[in-house]
Amino acid sequence: MFGYFSMQRKRARKPKKKTKNNWFERLTLDQNKQLCKAAKLRHGGPKKDLIDRLLDDDFTSQFGPEGNFFSLNVDQIKQLCRARNLQVSGQKFDLVLRILHCDNDSTPEGTTLKRAATETVSELDAATGQVVEKHVPKKRKKAAPSASRAYTRVQKKIESVKQKKYQSHWGSKTHSSDVYGLVATLLTDEALPNLTKDPRLSLDIAKAAITSLTDNFHTMQRPGYDDLGGLGTIDNSLCTIAEKVKPLLSEEEKEEFANWIEEWDSIGEPYGLTMDTDLLKTAAFIRGEDDGKKSEGEEVDERKPAAMPTKADEDEKVKSHGENLIKENVKNEETTA
Repeated sequence: MFGYFSMQRKRARKPKKKTKNNWFERLTLDQNKQLCKAAKLRHGGPKKDLIDRLLDDDFTSQFGPEGNFFSLNVDQIKQLCRARNLQVSGQKFDLVLRILHCDNDSTPEGTTLKRAATETVSELDAATGQVVEKHVPKKRKKAAPSASRAYTRVQKKIESVKQKKYQSHWGSKTHSSDVYGLVATLLTDEALPNLTKDPRLSLDIAKAAITSLTDNFHTMQRPGYDDLGGLGTIDNSLCTIAEKVKPLLSEEEKEEFANWIEEWDSIGEPYGLTMDTDLLKTAAFIRGEDDGKKSEGEEVDERKPAAMPTKADEDEKVKSHGENLIKENVKNEETTA
């Protein structure tokens, strides 16, 4: 028996992967060649020779180290791109290649260097006292609020549950909070500010955000967490919108408004998300329903409530009660005698 186990062939252990000492080793041969061409270095030979040339160069060597004090992270490389008015989109390789093309004027023929959109600004040079023109990046205009954009933003945020930061135990708990926070932000930053100028636009944005939340709710993995208080903000915002737009809506629009609020309440109720909200009251307010309104088949008690007893009534009640006790005691004594 023991001989049988001793004769079993031992499985060969898989060789451990060698750790990469620098960023260039994690790139492909073609990528290292592109960097060498952009830096105007010799780009012939094996990958090891290309890496040695990149590390020996004074400028390109700063991109090699990783995980130490002297290494440059992606944000720092993006700052280098901004200083050159270059676009900051793409991965680290794209950013470094863009910087090398700009500094060495080595952009391949037939291609253009991706620069950021700039505008010319006149400034006074403190050293010379002359007015000089500078190219500065244009400020991106904020997109106009729209219902379709609100729906898409919420949908993409819910689908981002597949991202790496939401895959851990604790990270998965923050996804739903981020989703509810985004919906609350859309209501407070885009819907409510337009409530006076264009109340119907505010209603459309609110409807799109809530509808997107209900349509894609099944994609969320742990929807029961709301650490940022977004659900309370959503509840208050919907109540404010309902008060403003109700006089402008037809009966059909009121019913539609109330329906998608109730739909969100029914979806969130099993998870306790709408337990402390007034969504159903808001829906009833939109329909014009009062708490004391008689429903079909139910009789309303039209009797007036009893008046509160006065102090004189209480004194009279105590006096009569005392007299009754005296009469009862006298009667008991006569019976005993």
